[in-house]
Amino acid sequence: MKRLASALVLSLIFGVGSTQYYPKTQPEAQVPAEVRIAMRGDGIGVRVDQKLNDFVPLDAKFQDEKGKTIELRKYFHEKPVILLPIFYKCPGICEAELYNLVDSVKGFKKDFVGREFDIVVFSIDPREKFDLAALKKDTVIGSYMGATTDRVKRVQAESGWHFLTGDKATIDRLCDAIGFKYTFDPRNGSIVHPAGIMILTPAGKISRYLVTNEFPQRVLLDSIRDADKDIVGVKDDRPFFMACVQIDPMTGQKSMNVLNTLKTMGVLTIISILVSILVWNRKYRATSRGIE
Repeated sequence: MKRLASALVLSLIFGVGSTQYYPKTQPEAQVPAEVRIAMRGDGIGVRVDQKLNDFVPLDAKFQDEKGKTIELRKYFHEKPVILLPIFYKCPGICEAELYNLVDSVKGFKKDFVGREFDIVVFSIDPREKFDLAALKKDTVIGSYMGATTDRVKRVQAESGWHFLTGDKATIDRLCDAIGFKYTFDPRNGSIVHPAGIMILTPAGKISRYLVTNEFPQRVLLDSIRDADKDIVGVKDDRPFFMACVQIDPMTGQKSMNVLNTLKTMGVLTIISILVSILVWNRKYRATSRGIE
């Protein structure tokens, strides 16, 4: 028993010694690789309050991918609209949402973007500008079109798929209207946000939420057609939703990188095991002496 306890103590010492901490005096620097992960969003301060039957602010002014200032009403007239809040530099769940949406609408046989419905993607990061939105649009349209040479379909897609940027006040106004609650830390630029899209009627009324980063074709197509008929759907009551969370290797005075966090968790596990063994050993000795 003593040997086991000694081995665990040595493991604890080496574990703590291998965990690296960054001192306060280390100069601030841009982290080479930002890590973002998808995880359950409950309990981390973000959520989606589903405001079915409410209207989005059609007079909200954004910049389109050409840098032109437009009102949101420009995209609401004859067709339903899919609204997707992300930010363009996000390498995590935003990419999954965007390209899962591309894959879903690409599979529609007759209902094409720009012909039967529009898609409006807007950045929740006020630091992102129209040039970044333009690059993202080119990439997405290319992915949506694939090897298709249908010129008419491409023109429709380009005119029906929009990528917007705006200032913080405008972004927050639209996010409040759709119940999209995210957190933004201006000190380090960290953005934590939920996943999901909103399907809106041609008049700008919220018809349906899909609070997920995956969009099944049948469900999505039915939701678009319902919105076109001004039908308000039911609440998306799935038991949990996904959120996009940033893990930054240098987040504060004594921050730890991801690997070191795992090491520290291992150290805590060792401590827990060691304490349990010592308590059990003491009870065992006491029992052997007839105390208990």
